[in-house]
Amino acid sequence: MSAVGRVAVVTRKELIQLRRDRLTLGMMVLIPLMQLLLFGYAIDTDVRHTPTVVLDADRSAASRDLVRRLQVTGFYDVVGQVADYGDVARAFRTQDARVGVVVPAGFAAGLTERQPVAVQLVVDGADPQTVASATLAATTVVTSWSEQVRAQRGVAVPAAPITLATSTWYNPDLRTAVYIVPGLVGVILTMTMVMFTAMGIARERERGTLEQLIVSPIRPIELVLGKIVPYLAIGYLQMTIVLGIGALVFDVPVAGSLALLYALAALFIAANLALGLFFSTLARTQQQAMQMSFFFMLPNLLLSGFLFPFEAMPRLAQVLGEAVPLTHFLRIIRGVVLRGATWPDLLPEVGALAVIGAVLVGASVLRFHKTLD
Repeated sequence: MSAVGRVAVVTRKELIQLRRDRLTLGMMVLIPLMQLLLFGYAIDTDVRHTPTVVLDADRSAASRDLVRRLQVTGFYDVVGQVADYGDVARAFRTQDARVGVVVPAGFAAGLTERQPVAVQLVVDGADPQTVASATLAATTVVTSWSEQVRAQRGVAVPAAPITLATSTWYNPDLRTAVYIVPGLVGVILTMTMVMFTAMGIARERERGTLEQLIVSPIRPIELVLGKIVPYLAIGYLQMTIVLGIGALVFDVPVAGSLALLYALAALFIAANLALGLFFSTLARTQQQAMQMSFFFMLPNLLLSGFLFPFEAMPRLAQVLGEAVPLTHFLRIIRGVVLRGATWPDLLPEVGALAVIGAVLVGASVLRFHKTLD
């Protein structure tokens, strides 16, 4: 047989093997399809519909007109009125809002008396992309209104009638590392926890050690917990390394309680480990387990808000993102590290993460029960 013939035989053998491996074939089709849909449809760096609170100390028709002008741009969704700056900070910590519009007392009177007036835009600087979009849109609105007022007065005015003062909280220097490093904790934990556990069970199946568990008196829930507990320590070690290097090398401060962060991280780590165990019950080989782990990472990165602002995504993408554990953990860790969020501020995210984790653990237990039977 010639060299070409031998190559053809090997090629035919590989094609037959791929045809029998339905999981690999599915990944070959689904991965590019998912990338196309997510990048083309769900990802938008132009942040719109940013949750906004209003601190209106003037309570006049002019101040309401300002808020209306901001809303019609589509960049701001007013979610409530607040009484002081403390309420603005609280809305930022709970992540109910990302922007605060502050209208001082005497705003309308200053316009009537042809005195220069100023409004303030307070922005959560944890996400630099949100700051850029929110500030640009507000500047455009205020500048346009100021020019209208100047034209209506019909006289040369040395100073702009209305000015905008911006204040960036939590990350005033808009350093990207302050935003990225805490998020990397969640990404690294997701990648390693899911992959380690998925490949671990698949490896036991390939080596035949899984049969020893089948004949043992261990129950499925005990097996799941036994697989999860050791990796909790590994997850905490990875988390400590990232936060430590982030503080030493990138000067990322921790504004909140590390004890609270580590306590809540257990829910996230357990959820990812349970998901890895679930993948391991579906995969026949370590290669298939790795493929499923990588397949899961793509929606995590794109739908969780790690790379792109969550508010910029279409509604359908946001609904899908809410089902991803990383979405809620990113809000928790960025809330604690950057904004100093406390336990009450994080209750919605903790509840969502607990529900997702319980569902994943339950699914893993059911699949293991079926496998062991």
